[in-house]
Amino acid sequence: MTDKVIVIGAGPAGAALALALHHAGIDCTVHERDDKPAEDGGHLLSVGANGLEALAAIGIELDGIPIPRLPAYSGSGKLLGELANGVVNGSAPTSLLIDRDTLRRTLQDMLAERGISVEYGKELVSCSATADRATAVFGDGTEVHADALIGADGVHSPTRKALFPDAPAERFTSILGVAGRAQSDRLSPTPDVVVNVFGHNAFFSYHAEPDGTVHWLGYAPGGLDKASTKDWKPWLLDVYGRDMAPVREALEQTTGPIDIRPVHNVANTTPWQRGRIALIGDAARTATPRIGAGTGLAFEDAVIIAKCLRDLPSPHAAFPVYQRLRGARVNRVIKWGRLYARPPKIRTPWGMWLRDRTWPTMLRAVPSMSSLDWLYQHRVDWPAPVLP
Repeated sequence: MTDKVIVIGAGPAGAALALALHHAGIDCTVHERDDKPAEDGGHLLSVGANGLEALAAIGIELDGIPIPRLPAYSGSGKLLGELANGVVNGSAPTSLLIDRDTLRRTLQDMLAERGISVEYGKELVSCSATADRATAVFGDGTEVHADALIGADGVHSPTRKALFPDAPAERFTSILGVAGRAQSDRLSPTPDVVVNVFGHNAFFSYHAEPDGTVHWLGYAPGGLDKASTKDWKPWLLDVYGRDMAPVREALEQTTGPIDIRPVHNVANTTPWQRGRIALIGDAARTATPRIGAGTGLAFEDAVIIAKCLRDLPSPHAAFPVYQRLRGARVNRVIKWGRLYARPPKIRTPWGMWLRDRTWPTMLRAVPSMSSLDWLYQHRVDWPAPVLP
């Protein structure tokens, strides 16, 4: 078994990895580039049932808003159907909406309770490995050594770039993830659903609470120049201007700043490991963010790579097994996400009419479109050995 691991990145993936390693009896220290814990503005994040199951395998439970159903509407306002946001038969936890800041604080508190050290202001400059140890070098001139190093440092991962310098760089998709919070008494509460709207130009979703708070999320076409814009409302009202009234109401009644994040793609064409160094989550490859699968897959990665290090004699043996165990599932999620992520833009009334009449039939006729059991019904058997 591996004794000590360097973890790069203190986001949800890195924190979950450190907790899983601790659960496996493996010592680790987390190194984070930022000078202090990130603050994400309190916008909501979806954590799927599969991610909750992965954390439950190491004794961790999260609190959030249970969202068992995802009604899908056309931009015209027509109900197209309903997606199950979890396992249909209820054999797995219901997927949750969780405030990003709450999730971060919860995981950080768990690290502190277990005595797991997080060092901030540690920007990775390089990493390398020899036959018997891994080394990380940071921008402040310090370096650390351990049996293994795992990058959980996101889509712009310095670990990935150091490990595979010739690999394709992350690619901007010309899509911007946007999120905000509105206050409106015109939208009916949606206590156990997130309303999904397949608009004329872009996707939009919202969840309305009884007190009038509306949390919303969209994926809008736009260039990187929009990522820092303060005058966001005219832009988004133009993108969503032809869509159903609740979409426009949520945007018009939004208060405070919104979160704008460029969506990048990391192609799943490079190995996730080499020698004593490995990658998990978005550092290894990205899944389409709109299907809410990225966080759940990262939690799965964290628990399974910890099992591999627990059960196999060295990182050299553990990391290839980790990638073999994860490869087929991750590939399926990525391919499905590509199909789901980019519904065609509707440029004419005829196009919207056609969508409104064909999609309900497709959702009823193709179970894989309305039921995501294959995605959410995934369990990690922690006590079982990673290999038979």
